[in-house]
Amino acid sequence: MKICIVTGAFYPATYYGGPIFSIYNSARCLAKNGFHTFVLTTNTNGKNKLDITTNKYLELDQNLSVKYYSGGTATGFSLRMFLSLWKDINGMDFIYLISIFSPTTPLVLLLNIFFKKPLILSPRGQLGEWCLMQGSIFKKTWLKIFISPVANIITWAATSLSEKEMIKIVYPGARVEVIPSIINVEEFNVRSSERSYSIYSKLTEKNFEGKKIIVSLGRLHKVKGFDILIEAIAKVEKDDIVLLIAGEDFGERKKLEEIIDKFKLKDKVFLIGLVEGKDKIEFLRNADLFALASHHENFGIVYAEALASGIPVVASKNTPWQEVEKFNCGLWVENTPEDFANAFETVLKDDRKIMGENGRKFITERFSCNSIIKKYQSVFNTILD
Repeated sequence: MKICIVTGAFYPATYYGGPIFSIYNSARCLAKNGFHTFVLTTNTNGKNKLDITTNKYLELDQNLSVKYYSGGTATGFSLRMFLSLWKDINGMDFIYLISIFSPTTPLVLLLNIFFKKPLILSPRGQLGEWCLMQGSIFKKTWLKIFISPVANIITWAATSLSEKEMIKIVYPGARVEVIPSIINVEEFNVRSSERSYSIYSKLTEKNFEGKKIIVSLGRLHKVKGFDILIEAIAKVEKDDIVLLIAGEDFGERKKLEEIIDKFKLKDKVFLIGLVEGKDKIEFLRNADLFALASHHENFGIVYAEALASGIPVVASKNTPWQEVEKFNCGLWVENTPEDFANAFETVLKDDRKIMGENGRKFITERFSCNSIIKKYQSVFNTILD
């Protein structure tokens, strides 16, 4: 079976954060399990372009080929891709369309009606209430013109039960399957009894030995709720707790720095910029706790990466991570500084090693390739039948 993934951006366009890794992991997993996987995308990477060969298929792995179309804009639009989609899609057996508000989405949906191919549409959180409120008039118009006419005749892919509910609120008659994001467990599961503080010294030029280290990771955007984490640190009475926030600035850094100054937390809260690759893995696995106070997440792959790294997490109730409490690998709390402060103190009292092992087990059982590929196979077979 030839599966065609259509997305505005693809790995290594890491500027876009977690969704890029999620789509990449899914493509690799499908290819690994015998599906001939083709990705149609652009060379966009935020304000920059990927330094990569364009307009021809590149074989990234066995059964995985990617075509990066030139001219990609920040919105994921490429005129060359737009003009070539009909030819690319015609040769495929199954279409996996990522994003609702991508410029190419209407064309793909139209071509799909013409070619009559099975199609899955993955909104990746774009139908959540918080997301729809951002640019609401434009998005309502877009949905009415391009999505609503086909909403009940295609298959939707939600990354969590909560995202399924989001889709159902907008389109009650939609057929929705839950296909969680895939985590490359082996990449983060670095088992070592030795803990090192060197990564934190490298990133901050500070010595944190003897400290309880809370880390957070994500783009510095208001949706991530980093202001809540900082205010939570201000409410924690213990002096041995520090917070390190890693992520590229999306317009929020100045505000966060002002909050740090307001509460006099320059020795306890650090904004360290973008962390990637091996540094990211070390940043996670050597911490005592991961926390993120997102106002909205359809999945939130960084929570899973932290758990796969062997550290407990504190997640807000605006995310689909309530099962961390069931597996005893974290807490799921209201999105307030008070609740996060209490959660910090509670989790940091528990055995980090035991909670870490619980987290690894949770992620391996629920979100590894071996687990999720069965769901993909089931959904494909159902749609084809």
